[in-house]
Amino acid sequence: MKAKLFLKIILGLLAVVVLLAGISFAIGYFYYGKILRKYLTETVSQESQGLYRVEIGDIFLNAALGDVTIDRFSLLPDTAFYRAHSNTDTLSPLLIRLNIKQFRIRGLHLMEMVMKRKVDVTRIRFIRPEVVVFRMKIPPMTNEGKDKEKMMSIPLPKGLVSIEVGEFLVENAKLDFVDCSRDSITSNSFPVCNIVIKHILVDSAHQGKRRLFNADDIRITLGAYSLPLKNGMNKLSFGEIGLSTASGEVYIRDFHLEPLYNKHDYTRKLGYQTDWMDIQISNLRFQRMNLRSLLFEGKMHAGLLEIDTLALEDYRDKRIAPRPGFKPPMPQDGIRKLKTYLRIDTVLLKNGTARYAEQTGAVPGTIFFDKMNAIFTGLTNDSLLLNAGLVSELNGTAYMMGKGKLDATVRFNFGDKRNSFTFSARMGPIDLVAINPMLSNLLPARVVSGQLKRLEVPMVFANNDVAKGKLLFYYNDLSVEVLDKKQTTWTKIKTGVINFAANDLIVNNDNPTKTGKMKTGTIFFERAKDKGIINFVWKSALSGLKSTMGFNSKAQKEMIRDEKQQTKQHQQEKKQKQK
Repeated sequence: MKAKLFLKIILGLLAVVVLLAGISFAIGYFYYGKILRKYLTETVSQESQGLYRVEIGDIFLNAALGDVTIDRFSLLPDTAFYRAHSNTDTLSPLLIRLNIKQFRIRGLHLMEMVMKRKVDVTRIRFIRPEVVVFRMKIPPMTNEGKDKEKMMSIPLPKGLVSIEVGEFLVENAKLDFVDCSRDSITSNSFPVCNIVIKHILVDSAHQGKRRLFNADDIRITLGAYSLPLKNGMNKLSFGEIGLSTASGEVYIRDFHLEPLYNKHDYTRKLGYQTDWMDIQISNLRFQRMNLRSLLFEGKMHAGLLEIDTLALEDYRDKRIAPRPGFKPPMPQDGIRKLKTYLRIDTVLLKNGTARYAEQTGAVPGTIFFDKMNAIFTGLTNDSLLLNAGLVSELNGTAYMMGKGKLDATVRFNFGDKRNSFTFSARMGPIDLVAINPMLSNLLPARVVSGQLKRLEVPMVFANNDVAKGKLLFYYNDLSVEVLDKKQTTWTKIKTGVINFAANDLIVNNDNPTKTGKMKTGTIFFERAKDKGIINFVWKSALSGLKSTMGFNSKAQKEMIRDEKQQTKQHQQEKKQKQK
């Protein structure tokens, strides 16, 4: 009897629970849905002061579980309103437009919201939304620090004590980024975007000073993406782009700058000589990045940029006429003239490869470097640092033709209007026959034999106009053959005479010689303003190599003569002091 009574009580309680659940569902479906739609519509309009409006379709609410599903949700910004009020109000320059087919809220604690005026949500999930982010112009600010803090936080709506969201998910979104902050509007579209935001907390104590948009972490991942560049000659593509506000990192995987035409057609499409360049990087990673400045002001400031596994292929067809009147800027000019603020404290290159080919005849001359590792410090156009005399330094190592180790140091003064810089290098040992793939296809000559013991460039001082310095070329058993494809009787005689002169009269087999005499090369090269810095550095070093072989220009002969006179004068002064 007692068992039957207990069973009746349990069944009665279950019936009451089912009835209450049904009533709650009916009320939630027909009543709370309307209240929620009205509340969201009015709150968004009031709290944004007219900047945003919301359009909401059907709302399905389970009051018992605190689950809300919304079909057809749109958040629409008024860009005209922003322009009209941005000078007087503190408005974030990032505007967002959302179109969502389905919007889900899970774990909404209704009693907390009603009784304690606290919004507490376990998860908010957007499925396949269309997101458009507008970056607007930032007006002059009267109280810059305070205004920026407001821009970086989510305002707390009136009447609420706090808003807390455990997890915010945007899955498989289509993202468009429209930059309206400059004179011309630019737009980029990303077909796949995923966003994960961890723990959003908005209350009187958390206003975005340390947590961007009041979140512990915002992680954004953009899928495969490519676009043709404005010149119509190249394509830029990425495998994946991601960022995290908690770690201050931005990464790019499978970066590829790809020419749209082959080496033969590229310059002929342009109509003038230029570099055909293919660049691939497995991983680019920015660390300690100031994402606030990047998002709100477009300023690039990072503590470290890692470039992992670079593959560069560069080709120049010198059979095509140069671009008329073109004067490529020096790196210093390019950095100073950047419209965007740039400061990267350290750039680290790991495991790079570079191949350069230059064609003047039927076959291009080729040289390559592998196992490239480098560190660059002080890459910036910050006017305060440049005016203070910041010296930026590049230190790197590589293996020429996969054999001869090259160590180089370049120091730039980016603030100097004369674009001054210095460079020094050391290479060796290597079998000089290895350079024939470049030498023989550019010059009518080849190395028959020769062992480079060491090549040193102690220091070259250069600027926008000229480079000066010294070169020390230590080698053994050097033999050079001058080639002539037109093998007539006269050319055979001429070639023999030239080879005799090159090997026996000018070029010593050894440097230093067996008697210990060292022949030093004098570097002097006036920069060709229609060529870039790589050509400038290479031709400067080549002038030193030619000088070592006895080929000196008029300016080099004068420099050598002046040095001898100064040395002689110093020796005389030293003797007089000894007396």
